[in-house]
Amino acid sequence: MSNVPKSLLDSFMDWYLGEIPKIDSPSLLFHSFIEYLQTLGFQIIRGNMGTRTLHPQVETLAYLWAPKSQKELFDLQANPLFHSGRWFEFPDAFIRETKFRLGSIQSTQFAASPIQYVLTTNKTYYYRFTEGFKGEYPYPILEELAPIGGTGYFAIPVIQKGNSYAFLSLLTAKPDGFTEVELDFLTKALNMVALKWWTFIQSELTESLLSIYLGKRTGSTVYSGKIYLGELDKIQSVIWFSDIRNYSGMSEKLSPPEVIQLLNDYFGLAIPLIEAHGGEVLKLLGDGILAVFPYTETNKTVVGKKVLLAVRKLGENLFRHNQTREKETKLPIHHGVGLHSGEILYGNIGSTERLDFTVIGEAVNLTSRIAGMCGELEKAVLASENLANQIPVRWEELGEHKLKGIGSPQKIFAISERVKKKY
Repeated sequence: MSNVPKSLLDSFMDWYLGEIPKIDSPSLLFHSFIEYLQTLGFQIIRGNMGTRTLHPQVETLAYLWAPKSQKELFDLQANPLFHSGRWFEFPDAFIRETKFRLGSIQSTQFAASPIQYVLTTNKTYYYRFTEGFKGEYPYPILEELAPIGGTGYFAIPVIQKGNSYAFLSLLTAKPDGFTEVELDFLTKALNMVALKWWTFIQSELTESLLSIYLGKRTGSTVYSGKIYLGELDKIQSVIWFSDIRNYSGMSEKLSPPEVIQLLNDYFGLAIPLIEAHGGEVLKLLGDGILAVFPYTETNKTVVGKKVLLAVRKLGENLFRHNQTREKETKLPIHHGVGLHSGEILYGNIGSTERLDFTVIGEAVNLTSRIAGMCGELEKAVLASENLANQIPVRWEELGEHKLKGIGSPQKIFAISERVKKKY
């Protein structure tokens, strides 16, 4: 039987049903809930909500709330597992969102916290501070919170399908801390808030996850609902296709872990540069990269120049990277890049049971064939006539060449290379 007065729960449900439709983010939800608790006299001076995530870069995510008078709570200690963070400011409070990398759950800091206890036992935890206490605190975090005037610390697990996936904690400055009735109420109210909070978090993480696997533009497009078979757009784009030269031969000489490291080294250099210069990586094709740089008639020259900046910078970074690899007696990485400019079809292809969001068209095939000529022509970067005409830079014309699967011979161009390559 619940010890919470019905009027308190009724009041909360009235607030919840009235306010939830107006709230559009996890930070606003958390702040609004604490502000509501303040109207009930709970005197909250710190709040924390956190969860595990299904994300290849972020293992845990936490939201820390504090009034502006307690801004020192937001001081971040150096943490090698820190991934990223951002602030949300409200009239009388701050919220800090912090993301942590893989390994945060196994960290010493997490293991020595009440949060580890509530997540592993599925039980709530309450600690009442005693004025003038000089002994040893059960957890280091409690010792840190005692000087700011906390009287009661309450943490609860958020349980789904029998397992704890998230937590919530509150610190009060009320004389004598929380009462039993208040703890019972907070347990129920926090679980209600957590359900909605998690839907916001899941939505943000899903969009982020789609961006990682599909690319930012494509991930956002799919997330917004463009998911139907045959739904395709025609776009003008510079198309980039690159792969590692002699990858098959190198793979025969390397162990599987070394092959994976080779690929990760190359992709780790190439992908950030492509994205930083306005491109989107659509596919990782074995050792190859398919990327697009969409443009309009008004900005096609600017976009083309960004593509050339990206490919030049990548060549320079590969040169420096290979110097390190050679010192470590590792095989150097050399690549070939094919560039073309034209119209592509961008959207959903496949079957009703298995869809792929990609680009198709003659322009894509031509780009791949041009990239395949890099070894034969002993050039790291080759471009089509279309692209050469689009970008007013000095090109080296290499003549017409018959490309596999392409009907008519194609003029191929190269850019001058700042660093010497081997093929």
